[in-house]
Amino acid sequence: MKRKQIGIIGAGISGLATAKAFKERGYGVTVLEKAGSVGGVWERSRSYIKLTTQTTKNEYSFSDYPMPAAFPEWPSGENMSDYLTCFAKHFGLAAHIFFDKEVLSMEFRNKQWTLAVQDLHDKTTMEQHFDFVVVCTGTFHEKHIPAFEGVQQFIANGGQVLHSSEVKDENLLKDKHVAVVGFAKSATDIATAAADLSRSATLLYRKAQWKVPRFFGNTINLKYLLFSRFSEAFFMPYRKTGFQKILHSIGRPMVWMQWRGIELLLKKQFRLKACGMLPQHRIEEQISCSLGVAPQGFYEKVLSKKINAVHDEIASFSPTGFHLKKGGHIDTDLVVFGTGFKQSLPFLPNEIKKLLRNEAGQFELYRNIINPKIPALGFVGFNSSLFSTLTSEVAANWLAEYVSGHIILPEQKLIDQEIGLISNWKQGVRPIAKEFSGLCVAPFNFQHLDQLMQDMGMRTRATRNPFYEFFKPINPKDYQKILRRPDIFKQLPQVKQRELQHQD
Repeated sequence: MKRKQIGIIGAGISGLATAKAFKERGYGVTVLEKAGSVGGVWERSRSYIKLTTQTTKNEYSFSDYPMPAAFPEWPSGENMSDYLTCFAKHFGLAAHIFFDKEVLSMEFRNKQWTLAVQDLHDKTTMEQHFDFVVVCTGTFHEKHIPAFEGVQQFIANGGQVLHSSEVKDENLLKDKHVAVVGFAKSATDIATAAADLSRSATLLYRKAQWKVPRFFGNTINLKYLLFSRFSEAFFMPYRKTGFQKILHSIGRPMVWMQWRGIELLLKKQFRLKACGMLPQHRIEEQISCSLGVAPQGFYEKVLSKKINAVHDEIASFSPTGFHLKKGGHIDTDLVVFGTGFKQSLPFLPNEIKKLLRNEAGQFELYRNIINPKIPALGFVGFNSSLFSTLTSEVAANWLAEYVSGHIILPEQKLIDQEIGLISNWKQGVRPIAKEFSGLCVAPFNFQHLDQLMQDMGMRTRATRNPFYEFFKPINPKDYQKILRRPDIFKQLPQVKQRELQHQD
């Protein structure tokens, strides 16, 4: 029988995990990547200065490929690029990846997908045919820079406007008056760097958000408070476990005290009131994929006025800066928008896009991976989490098992009921779940992983000790065992260190 050919769009974390999962099962694999190297959000051309992971290297690694011991606890963007490059090399994926290839369009005919693919060097276009296509472009596809009146006059007068992903060199910030817009990770990272490099650094933000430290109380690693089954139980899910039913009924006072205690700790540790950055919403209403880890020194620089924090919005640009909605004007040479990315799938046919999203623009995918009404098409990396490397890896294996015929889906009526239940829960119980076009599974990371593992007929826990499993933080290495992978990687950290040194 002819070997099925799998087309994968994107060579980031999810694309590499998908290529590995299908290659291991004997499929023909072709990865089409628009950039010049692997990495996705960690590809070198997209990494801004001072970029680091939000979670530690152990939590952000693949299950069977640990990061080198020499890496810092919170790896840099450069570390991640090296790690993913070595991952692709180690598992024999590099030969299957074609760089500088942009997918322009897709059409399903004769039980195959036909992709129009452009070479970004010579601009030639060719057709490629696949039995199954996996979209791995994730939630960070297109830079989002809001439009404002007067921007062109500002630029014509010598001003500069950049997206945070374009700030790759410290020299861009040196000796300038820099204004950063936003309060997400990239905005506060760049504002913190600008405070030490620029003539002045201003952070303009619309709404103060909760941020967490790497170490609560300068002592407890954040993973112990946020990355366990126990901590996950304190959120209201769309389908409760037995423990959650108790916790969110007679145990409500305990839930309330848990969150108010964390808020009090953050208020004191970051001196939020003195900074003028005390959020007006409860922390449990925000914790999701957008939860940010505070850059080291950020709040201290706000307190010392090295960062001029302005709680306002841009009304319009002027030749020398921008006007504020509440009145006043900020003079600046460089405006950096840390306003994130838009999720975009320009290569998909319009009729497919309509099946993927509801009227509110929310994706409706079963398990965040497939829509059974769309033939031979899957999505990996559309299940963003607080440790997306692992959730992408497990999703990739789920999809490969599904394509292999080892996962039998419920009938469509039950799938529609499940999607409807989740949609109503997002609308009425947990509005933050609608962020990233509904593609974030956090903070219910374990619930999502358990569903995928159960669908594959595999265990959901690495040990038989339920008490230990309930309280310990996530560890991707556990999934090496429960995904039934051979334990042959004990020397990998040393091997990879030599590989990385060789690359340098």
